[in-house]
Order: sequence, then C-alpha cells, then structure tokens
Amino acid sequence: MARVSVYVPTPYRKHTSGEATVSAEGATVGEVLADLCTRQPGLEDELFDGEGQLVGYLNVYVGETEIRNLSGLETELSGGEELALIPAMAGGSQGMRLLTASQVERYSRQIILPELGMPGQRKLLAAKVLVVGAGGLGAPAIMYLAAAGVGTIGIVDGDVVDRSNLHRQPVHQEQDVGQAKAESAKRFVTSLNPDVTVVTHPVVLDRTNALELISAYDLVVNGSDNFPTRYLVNDACVLLKKPLVDASILRFEGQATVFLPGQGCYRCLFPTPPEPGTVPSCAEAGVIGALAGQMGSIQALEAIKVLLGVGETLANRLLVVDALLGHSRTFRWQRRADCALCGDHPTQTDLIDYVAFCGSVMPRRGVDAPGAEELSPDQAQARLGSPGVWWVDVRPKAAYAAGTIPGAVSVPIDELSSRLEELRQADQVVFFCEIGQKSQVAALIAADSGIAASNLKGGLLAWQDARLAWQEKA
Repeated sequence: MARVSVYVPTPYRKHTSGEATVSAEGATVGEVLADLCTRQPGLEDELFDGEGQLVGYLNVYVGETEIRNLSGLETELSGGEELALIPAMAGGSQGMRLLTASQVERYSRQIILPELGMPGQRKLLAAKVLVVGAGGLGAPAIMYLAAAGVGTIGIVDGDVVDRSNLHRQPVHQEQDVGQAKAESAKRFVTSLNPDVTVVTHPVVLDRTNALELISAYDLVVNGSDNFPTRYLVNDACVLLKKPLVDASILRFEGQATVFLPGQGCYRCLFPTPPEPGTVPSCAEAGVIGALAGQMGSIQALEAIKVLLGVGETLANRLLVVDALLGHSRTFRWQRRADCALCGDHPTQTDLIDYVAFCGSVMPRRGVDAPGAEELSPDQAQARLGSPGVWWVDVRPKAAYAAGTIPGAVSVPIDELSSRLEELRQADQVVFFCEIGQKSQVAALIAADSGIAASNLKGGLLAWQDARLAWQEKA
C-alpha cells in the first residue's frame, strides 16, 4: 500500500479544512482517490460522476504526467509520488485568463505549491515585467521569468551581443554575436515558452524615455551595469510607484534587494554614487559567470514573490553574496525620512541629468551608437607612428610604467572622462589595455563624445603574441 501526497486546489479545499496538501493511501491512482474521498467526506461528488468516472473537467497528475497518458485510474504507485487534482476554473478576478491543458502541464510543478496554485499561475500569466538590460543579470532573470510563465516581459537594451558576453548571458548564443541583445533575448524566450509575449525596446534607457517605458509594466527588474542607469531606473520607479528588484555583481561578489513603493529606494540605501573610477565595472574588473546566473535568478525569484504577494521579499534587506568564500549575509536598511526622492519632504520631483549626477560618462552602445573600430594587432601596427594617431594605454599607471607600446601615452580609464578634451587634438585615438576589455569601454566613451576612436582587439596579450614592437620602461 503506497502513501502519497495529494495537491488539493482551492475549489476543493472546503472539504479538507483549507489544507492544500493531504495524504492518502493506495496501490493505484484510483485506490488513492477512493481513500481520499473516504478521509474527506464530500469530495467524492466533486471528483466523480454518477457512473464512478472522473468528471470531464478534472485532470489528475502523477508528478508532471496526466494519468490519461499513463494507465488512468489503474496507474500503479510505489509510494512517495505527488498527485495533483487540477480542475477547470472560471472564477477569480475579471480579465484573468483560464489555463489551457498545455499550460497546466507546463507549470504543474509550481501550481502544486500552496503559495501559488492555479490563481497564482494566472497572476503570473497576467503580469507585465520590464527587465532593464539583457546582460549578466538580465539574461538569467529573463530566462526564469519566462520559464515561470510571466505573461509579458519587456526587454530594454540598446546594446549588441559581443562574444565576451556569452560566458554569463545564457539567452544569447554564438550565432547572435553582433545582433541586438533585445531581439536575441526575444528569440530565446520565444523558443523556451510560447505563452510569453516579449516586447523589445532596443534603445538606451534615459530620462527622455524612462517614464514612458516603465509606466506600461507592473514591476521592474534592474540588470543595468552602470550608476547613471541604476539611479535613473530607481528614480523613475519611485515617481511611478512601481516595485523594483535590484541587483549588482562584481568579480565574485553580488548584492540584491527589493524596493517597494513607500518603503524606501536606492537613494535611501546609497544616497550618492561613488566617485568616478573608485568602483570598477565588470569590463574593468571581471565577473564570474555563475555568480551572474545566481544573482539574476534571485532577482527572478524576488519578482515572482512580489507579483504573487507571498513570502518575505528582500524589501528593506540587502543580500550580499561572497561566492569566493561561499557565504552570504543579509543587512537591514531603512527608508530615510530625509531622502531627496522618497522622503517625507522630497526635493526631487522629476528625472535629472544622471551622467552629471554620477560624474561619469555612460557610453551609448549598440547598432545606433557611434562607431568604435576594432583593430587586429596587424591592422593596429600598420598605424603605429602615423601622424595624428595617438596610442592611449588605459591600464593603471604602474602597469604603463613597466612597459607599453612605443609612443603610447598613459590615460588610466578612471581619468578618461576628465581628459577627453585633451584627446580631441588627435586625428584618431587607438585605445588598448591588457586584454582589450577596458579599452573597448574607453573607445565607446570616446566615440560617444565625438572622438575618432579605435580599440586594439585582444589588447596587449594579442599584441605581444604577434611579437610586435614593445617598449620596456625603467
């Protein structure tokens, strides 16, 4: 005699004293249901017709498989299985769509969660979530929001897929390199879950479009990789009273929190941004891909909890993950009464100039961004010594002092914003660093400000591997 767990949906819980999960015994599905009806008087009339057959509007699942695809009521059980009773339902809020048989099968493992059930799944299918950035955080968040059945996912990203993205952004594939990230992510979601409507916004989010874009969604997941966008998204969500799920990553460390309307915002946690250059970007300092997946998945989970109104979210708590040491800590933070944006007497009532506020340049990337030419070592070497061509080493001064390409000048990337006017004197600037990542960012920043900029692809490692000119420094 097998003992199994049976999920009881909301319409039948009047027979189980409100319990969502009960136990029953039997060697087959039919015997388990008979035992269940004996234990829960009144349930038999809900499950069976006058001829002892299951009513036509009820599906019974063993795990993820409906019993019609097994042996029906004669399906044998060994013990420990999960049965789920899934009837058709038409109640609930007006406008909430019913689930098809295919949807019930797809989401069966989360539908049986008491905190979710059929009503919760319908909530997810009716929800609209905007993901800012289809990168290291946004990619896994998009993936798990789509898998969970969030009905509408907006993706705002003005960048294109680079091969260096692929180790941490699983919605993009090799064949997507050079394509718009928003469209690449849409293709992934469409192949994963046809239930989900994807709305692409292949633009850079700024103060001219943020309020309009965000207003169309129920919740925002922030996967941006720079401080101007981070403050912009926060401020827009506060002004629109939208919940915001925020996270950030660097090297082996990640942070995540949730901002709910009226309960504080990013400015309560970090009132002012760090000085330019004091906190490196992932392009400058690196990041481990699995950590991006972990933090993006946490964002998806927090978004689902907020949408469903279940559990305890990370609202007013900052989760800090140290992946290298293998531990995490949670710190409490409070809404600030003196917050300029969400405090008792706010002084900021509209979006501002976030580049000026953060004191940093935010490069425009993507198909519509100013060009930053990528040069192979041989192509770059052909321009060495050419009049009007400046070579700029964006590594730290100590690295430059140890050796560099002949004739190069030192402009560490944290000084770039303040030295752009100096670089305008050149006809062309070739940026380089150790592996070509920091210099790629530098070239984009320079190109965005109107400078004819190029990047040495592969950086000094590729240059030295090609045995090209090198200048040792004292």
